[in-house]
Amino acid sequence: MAPKKTITAASLVHDGHPVATQAVPADFAWQRDSTGSETQTLYFHLDNGCLGFVQIAWAYLALTTTVETNALFYVPGQPCVFETHNGHHLRVKKDSREFDCKGVSMAWNDDHTKLTIKYTAGRERDAKGVSASFEFTRTSDGYKIGDAKNHIGSGTAAHYFYPSGAIVGKGEIGGTKFDSAGVGMFIHAHSANIMPYNVGAEWNLAFFIGHREGVAADQRTSANACMFHLLHYRTPDSYGAVNCSNGGLTEDNDLRAVMWDSTVEHRDRAKDPNGSGYDIPSSVFVTAKGATTDGRAVTVTFDAKPAKRLHDIDVLNAMPYVVRRLVQALITKPFIFERYEDNATVRVEIEGEEPYTLVGVAFHELTLMG
Repeated sequence: MAPKKTITAASLVHDGHPVATQAVPADFAWQRDSTGSETQTLYFHLDNGCLGFVQIAWAYLALTTTVETNALFYVPGQPCVFETHNGHHLRVKKDSREFDCKGVSMAWNDDHTKLTIKYTAGRERDAKGVSASFEFTRTSDGYKIGDAKNHIGSGTAAHYFYPSGAIVGKGEIGGTKFDSAGVGMFIHAHSANIMPYNVGAEWNLAFFIGHREGVAADQRTSANACMFHLLHYRTPDSYGAVNCSNGGLTEDNDLRAVMWDSTVEHRDRAKDPNGSGYDIPSSVFVTAKGATTDGRAVTVTFDAKPAKRLHDIDVLNAMPYVVRRLVQALITKPFIFERYEDNATVRVEIEGEEPYTLVGVAFHELTLMG
């Protein structure tokens, strides 16, 4: 039987039209329609070194609705903390500018420039659990690729990005309090008429934060930070094994380029010593191509070597029982590997400019489906 087709959003853009378009507040509204999944996620990096994410995840599978809260906090030199909890009922209010569930609340202001997040899920369940709050003030326009919708068989999967923003975060991790500024990005993901595990067989996410090479250490601040992110997945063989990519480059807290034509090479693979059953790459080579916001060609290369292993997520074990039984019948062993790179370098080539290098740190997430 021939595989079902995948048609990417980028391939549907007509000649002469921009591939990357502006994402607007309506693109970040919860949709919760039909069989599928949806997430709203803030990724952050604070000046005190703390990085991670806070997420609300919703899914509707075979007449079963689930809501989960997921959060990761990592401070270099300390153990990584990952928490996942049942969020119970999701409530959406004020034209989808506010949404909350047990343990997490997210609220945008009227003009969608500032997001306030309160994370209490960990502390509500354990006196030693994490509590944190964040204010994310976006500093750039949002973006999407085409209309954002990749058509996978009879379903769709879409991603919308606010690629850069200033963050103030405070809270307590393992009894240690923190209060720090930083930078971050926000992503809304949505799939419809397709089971979540049929969207991608392999996922790669990279979130790099740094500065141009040569900038003195005492001149490196959140305000002049450079960020590069890539969200790249390959649809299953049954849907054509097609690559779907979203990438962005920001400088001085503003969007400079968007990439949609990317390749991801897993190098130096070796059997996972932690027993997941997968061959894990020690190097991930990314080539991301697209255009600057003023229309010039751009290529970003990232020879990532995420040596620090933060946390492994056995997805089936983290799922509610009913959903786990459904997914287990179709997928052998989905795993998510959270990793960190403390000496990352990104190479940027922009038409009409001298190439330059960014140096910094990076958070990496690799998802593999058995």
